[in-house]
Amino acid sequence: MANDRFAGPVDFLVFVFDEHADLGTGLVALLERVESGLIEILDIEFVARGADGGAVKRAIADLDGITGVDLRVFEGVESGVLDAVDLAAIAAELHRGQVALAIVYEDRSLAAAAEAWVTVGGAELFSGGVDIADLESALEERKPA
Repeated sequence: MANDRFAGPVDFLVFVFDEHADLGTGLVALLERVESGLIEILDIEFVARGADGGAVKRAIADLDGITGVDLRVFEGVESGVLDAVDLAAIAAELHRGQVALAIVYEDRSLAAAAEAWVTVGGAELFSGGVDIADLESALEERKPA
């Protein structure tokens, strides 16, 4: 994870799929970003909805039809950052036969720049996210009439 001088923003992403979807291409793209240092995965969970409507964690190895990636690289990546309340909220949105992929990650894309700025005496002052609705609104306001 981040060092003591810089931490990238931490975010999450949840996608829903048919439980037989081939997630391989997306998982390869995810691993490429990890290997290049752009992101660090803090937690990854596969969630289904049980017969009672509650969350059921699924092991990636239990999902069938995933091609192009060695699924063993994902063994043990579940860290518990997403708790039972988070998983229940995800499961509540699923239908029978669906699975959700939930990823909590640190964006490390500016880590090298941050390190360089710290080296010359800089210090991180603020960081944070921008709500996409606020961004869309601001961009719409800037468009010429």
